[in-house]
Amino acid sequence: MRRLGGAKRATREAELEEARALQTQLLPGEIPQPEGFRIACGWRPSTEMSGDYFDVFSLEDGCMALCIADVSGKGAAAAALMSDLQGAVRTFAPRSASPAELCTQVNQALCRPGPQTRYVTMFYGMLGRDRRLRYESAGHCLPLLVRRDGGVEFPASFSGVIGIFSHWLYQNQEVELHPGDCLLLVTDGILQAENRRREEFGYRRLIAAVERGRAGGADALAQEIPASVVEFCGGKLRDDASLIVVCCE
Repeated sequence: MRRLGGAKRATREAELEEARALQTQLLPGEIPQPEGFRIACGWRPSTEMSGDYFDVFSLEDGCMALCIADVSGKGAAAAALMSDLQGAVRTFAPRSASPAELCTQVNQALCRPGPQTRYVTMFYGMLGRDRRLRYESAGHCLPLLVRRDGGVEFPASFSGVIGIFSHWLYQNQEVELHPGDCLLLVTDGILQAENRRREEFGYRRLIAAVERGRAGGADALAQEIPASVVEFCGGKLRDDASLIVVCCE
């Protein structure tokens, strides 16, 4: 029995290692830097493969695509769904006229015949040279926008998740960024990280972290915020903690 249990653990650990390797390959390497902005990404993996995905890439019209998502499931199932998601986003983004169109196409691509058990929450935005961000949030947690004067906004959209109903449609939202503003796109692994007293990190602590570290710019925030989350929960992340930081110069 002990040998059998050990074999199962070894198999599970091997599957987890393979899934994590696939996730790492799907995450972006060098982040493009459009004129007037500084963009950085941060990621801290949990002990289990939980399925955070994020990407930043250029579009032909000069816009920047910003995508952050959280796939359901763990381990190999999450890795497979993440691979499908990344492929769909990269395939449809170059010819999608809007975030709503992109989300609609990705949703249809990820839906399968029969009852659906796997799904994705996703934020997708198109950042233009005019400093306008067009976006759609498919069931994903709210972005955080901290203005230069300290004002706080939560650009909202409340569309359904991706991968459940192929007929769902999505809509476009828009927000304008100004010099000195800081936009954060996060996964719930940051917001829902808990300390020993079962308190969540939440938006209040996230806002405080931005206020403390924004002088260091996007790169510093992308490193310091995940580190603060890890410290807050005693080094034991139950879910991946990921974010994209966009600072308007």
